[in-house]
Amino acid sequence: MSKQVKKSEWKTQLNWTIFWISSGFLLAFITACLINKDLTYSAVGIGFNFVGKYFGGLVQTMMVVFWIMAIVIAFSKWGNIRIGGKDAKREVKSISFYAIIITTMLAAGGVFFAAAEPLSHYLSIPKHFLGIQSGTKEAVSYALAQSYVHWGFLVWGATAFCIPLMVYVKEIKNLPMRPSSMLYPVLGQDSVNGLAGKLLDGISLIGVAAGTIGPIGFLGLQLAFALNNLWGVANTVPIQMTIIAVATLIFIVSVSTGLMKGMDFLARSTIYLSGVMVVAMLVFGDGLFVIDSFVDSYGVFTKEFFHMALSRSDVAWSGGWTIFYELWFLGFGPSMAVLTINLSKGRTLREVLISIALICPIISNFWFSIFGSTTIGLELNTPGIISNAYSQFGMPSVLITVLQQLPLSAIWLPLALILVVLYLVTTGAGVAYSMSVQVSGMDVPYLWVRILYSVLLGTVAILLVWIGGNSAMSTLQSFIVIAGIPLLFYYIILMPGLIKSLNGLYRSRKHRIDIVESLEEEEA
Repeated sequence: MSKQVKKSEWKTQLNWTIFWISSGFLLAFITACLINKDLTYSAVGIGFNFVGKYFGGLVQTMMVVFWIMAIVIAFSKWGNIRIGGKDAKREVKSISFYAIIITTMLAAGGVFFAAAEPLSHYLSIPKHFLGIQSGTKEAVSYALAQSYVHWGFLVWGATAFCIPLMVYVKEIKNLPMRPSSMLYPVLGQDSVNGLAGKLLDGISLIGVAAGTIGPIGFLGLQLAFALNNLWGVANTVPIQMTIIAVATLIFIVSVSTGLMKGMDFLARSTIYLSGVMVVAMLVFGDGLFVIDSFVDSYGVFTKEFFHMALSRSDVAWSGGWTIFYELWFLGFGPSMAVLTINLSKGRTLREVLISIALICPIISNFWFSIFGSTTIGLELNTPGIISNAYSQFGMPSVLITVLQQLPLSAIWLPLALILVVLYLVTTGAGVAYSMSVQVSGMDVPYLWVRILYSVLLGTVAILLVWIGGNSAMSTLQSFIVIAGIPLLFYYIILMPGLIKSLNGLYRSRKHRIDIVESLEEEEA
């Protein structure tokens, strides 16, 4: 009897429209790849170029607006709202809070782009830095500063923007933790249950899926290069696909154990091992150069922030870098907000928004400075020592090549490989779990839903590497951009509702820590 009840429950609990929009898109892409991979590859490239050319300026402008809104909210009266109610106690320790959020949000950036991107900008300085010569000591700070823009305040601001909306609809209106619920303050209940809501939920899941599939593929390419470089394993497309398949099996196990078991263990392990790698870079690399570069580059970053964020001097370059990153993280926004709120009970909105919009970006920037400065420092002292591998094998080669130049590389290289695997698995598990929450409306989604999304994420990553072949990197990037652009317009629609949501939360006596007894609680 109990089995029959459970069977009926999962049939009614899941939002099947959302489920089929998101999983259906991924299944359709898988089918298209299997039918005609060349045509699918061409379609992805055309879509990428169209988005970068016609919507790039709007993307760059709105990302600045979203972040500024989040900062204003954090330091306003609205920051006194406590998630879960004014008497709520923290259920997640700070180390777990930051570990899960940073490892999920950084995704491939932690070990894939952190060394490679600053080197790329150093070797070919962006055109908006007038008068700065590529490959010179002067170019170091500008290269690092550009990386900070791509991995700093603006991209984290997309998640921060969604958090107050999601808290309001969850705790005041008792709506499910889905992106569609954020439409309530703007368009009302009918929009949440109607076509607009279903489309937003489906598109959000597609966006976050694409933003996760990319990192899975990036890290798979990095592992394949490492295995080839260290042990002579052939760096072929089948090997790359096999690596991603094995990683998918690992994060299926992780996501099956739940948020605070397997995922927390993986996130903590990733953070601790990241700390070891930071110490290795500072002690065995040129630690003084790293610190000086961080200080100097942050000066450039603060001075040139809006110039770098809004530059359209090279549309093609902006599409491949700035727009790519911003749409990647824009797609992550709603799902990361769901994950963040699940970890934030007992924290005030001010604490959460400062963490997401300021602290986490600065931690990310420092991480990039450590790896990027070490990489550029080696190249600056011995031209060609890193850039030759980069020119021949691309971004996947940079971190491994850098570590080979450090003392005790026999220790750091295996640790780096473990770190790559941990980031890959943590990213896949975290997002598969968050997607399952949105589809089911449950704090602990059904096991089969978690496993299904894990399988879909891994499978699409494998096929993107397959259809991309030698251009797998650009194919993964293009897929992320195409999937992320529809969400931009939903974000714009949500802007008026953000203020309404904050006012609704502020009128709720049970959520404010600066409560004034004369104010009445908002009516249900």
